[in-house]
Amino acid sequence: MKGLGRILFRFTSAAIGVGIFLLLLNLVVFVYFVLSSSEIQPTSTNYIEQIANGITRQLDGSCSISAEAQARLDENFVWAMLLDDAGTVVWQDRMPKTLPTAYSAGDISSFSRWYLEDYPVHTWSDADGLLVLASTPGSEWKYNIVMPTAQLELLFRLMPLVLTINLLAALLLALFLGWRMYRSASPIASGIAALACGEAVELSEKGVLGQLAAGLNRTSSHLLRQQALLNRRDRTRTEWIAGISHDIRTPLSLVQGNAAQLESDPRLPEEARRRAERIRLQSQRISRLISDLNLTSKLAYAMQPLRFQPFSPAKMLRDAAAEWLNGLDDAQVSLAVDIPPACNALIAQGDEHLLRRAVENLLRNCSTHNSAAVQVHLRLTAEQTVWRIVVADNGTGLPPDVLARLRHGNRETLPTHGLGLTLVQQIVQAHGGSTLFSNTTPGLQVTLVLPMQPPNTTCAP
Repeated sequence: MKGLGRILFRFTSAAIGVGIFLLLLNLVVFVYFVLSSSEIQPTSTNYIEQIANGITRQLDGSCSISAEAQARLDENFVWAMLLDDAGTVVWQDRMPKTLPTAYSAGDISSFSRWYLEDYPVHTWSDADGLLVLASTPGSEWKYNIVMPTAQLELLFRLMPLVLTINLLAALLLALFLGWRMYRSASPIASGIAALACGEAVELSEKGVLGQLAAGLNRTSSHLLRQQALLNRRDRTRTEWIAGISHDIRTPLSLVQGNAAQLESDPRLPEEARRRAERIRLQSQRISRLISDLNLTSKLAYAMQPLRFQPFSPAKMLRDAAAEWLNGLDDAQVSLAVDIPPACNALIAQGDEHLLRRAVENLLRNCSTHNSAAVQVHLRLTAEQTVWRIVVADNGTGLPPDVLARLRHGNRETLPTHGLGLTLVQQIVQAHGGSTLFSNTTPGLQVTLVLPMQPPNTTCAP
């Protein structure tokens, strides 16, 4: 809504600026017109005087006109006449035959101020008589405006008020337009905010922004349909994985139990008991894979509840390392645990069970995917805001494609290989941390970077 307010402010400011600009422009045009028009009359008066000075009345009553005066007359007027003191025409040039040759004092007063048979006329009086010059009909506007001086002074006094009223009118118009725009754009802004939150949008498609509202309505319907399909797909996938995990648990338990009985049966040959042991170990591995798959699915779709509570990372690492070593049958695997004394007092916040699961997966990866003798190094470090778990070995490392997928993998799909390492990533991400996988020379190093105070988010179960 703040952005919408800025749009309204800019729109209103622009409208006010346009109104002021137009007002000033009109004022400049008006002043220019008045100043330019005021020069027309003196110019015409000069022409009339030059023509009148060029007409000479002789003693016998005849008149003559100079060549210069005749040129001025032909250039500016259509006809002319000279009246004596009695109002009789004593000289004329191209005077229409329909016009009278004698005029009374009232006629002269009338056409001097207005028109003579639709001809705008100009007069000049001197010793020779009254010179009348006529322009083309319709070429000039001749009406005298009589205004008392008091009213003219009042007009000038009211001019600032008139300008103020114009400015207020422009301001009110701008505010009205801005209010209309705000009223039209406010539902659009609310609809965009609702769309970002995944809510349904149903805007009125009338008004100036009706097309934009219709586009938002269509976008909302499309996104809701897509979200419904994605939710149904995710729910189906999660339910299928959970169902498979549940259904396979019983037969897998039977396999493990029978394999354990055969492994401990002294009546069986040694080779048969070793085969039973391999069956038991592989069935336990399958059980762990199924558990990892189920947990990975829940973490991927935010269905695993996280129980954040204080715990000791040093104790958690020692317990995980001891359990892993006790379960190893291969004497070629060695482990070095490096926990500085200062880290023994470290208390972190997190889901201890899940973090221990991540460390166990990393340790198990070191022993499972390296056939030769392998040395494993488990290290704990701490800084002011983060603490780190580093698991490194001198084995064969990860294939390039698996390493690339772990670094830039698609979190929307479940992996087909390296499920245990993907689960490590998801557990650390759920705690607001990051995971770094890097092949060394030789071996693999995995660094878990975890914040001292993870985000207070609990996924819905």
